Amino acid sequence: MGTPSRRSRSRHNWRAWLSEFAATAILLLVMVTLFRHLFGAEGLVTCAIPSQEGRLVADAVVSGTTVALLIVSPFGRRSGGHMNPAVSLAFWLMGALPGRDAAAYAAAQLAGSLAGVAVGRLVWGEQTADPAVGYAVIRASDHIPWVAVFASEAAATAVMLAAVTFVAARPRLAFVLPAVAGSVIAALILLTGRGWGGSFNPARQFGPELFSHDLAWLWVYLIAPLVGGGLFGLVRRRLPHAPALPTSPPSAPGDGVPAVTGSAAP
Repeated sequence: MGTPSRRSRSRHNWRAWLSEFAATAILLLVMVTLFRHLFGAEGLVTCAIPSQEGRLVADAVVSGTTVALLIVSPFGRRSGGHMNPAVSLAFWLMGALPGRDAAAYAAAQLAGSLAGVAVGRLVWGEQTADPAVGYAVIRASDHIPWVAVFASEAAATAVMLAAVTFVAARPRLAFVLPAVAGSVIAALILLTGRGWGGSFNPARQFGPELFSHDLAWLWVYLIAPLVGGGLFGLVRRRLPHAPALPTSPPSAPGDGVPAVTGSAAP
């Protein structure tokens, strides 16, 4: 087969970038909808799940399931299913994503975050602005210092990447990658969500924070996952016998193994 032309690759890259935008927007729309019904005054499950622990479990299950489904969706298969600037940064540092695509992915993910929250606002109206819903913004407990939140977010991002890249680098395990990604994300939400917030995805917080005008913690939830993802990418790239990762975007639309992803919120 001949080498794809530059114009063909460019068209494919645009499709991948748009897929990251769409997948992230869907993810945030689901999060806004989830928070509306978990915490809103007239939510469908507000009374059915009155405890914070039960709502955290519901959030973890819905978040992990949504990510897994988006990985195997046409959007995820076209782009690699990152939906997380920290993941795209790590893949670039590991040599599995070109720099231009990494920057475009991050921009598309942040824009998708804003779009998803905006659509949620249109669908659910003023209820999304209720302080209990807060456009699905997440927060650490009041007594937790920012240093602990920063460390938790960075460490959780690295753990997530370690788990999913272990699977992604082994073609025989490719079929379980969506389930592994979703399960790890759900588990990390359960472990960190109650005290530290449990985002480990800058795009997960970007839209909700801007819409809520509550920006005090935005820098922590933006920077900490990037630090965790960046350090993981640098360390893994220097491992002497680390197996190669599939590239993102895949070589042709819909081909290849979805890469990795991550998002969450308590």
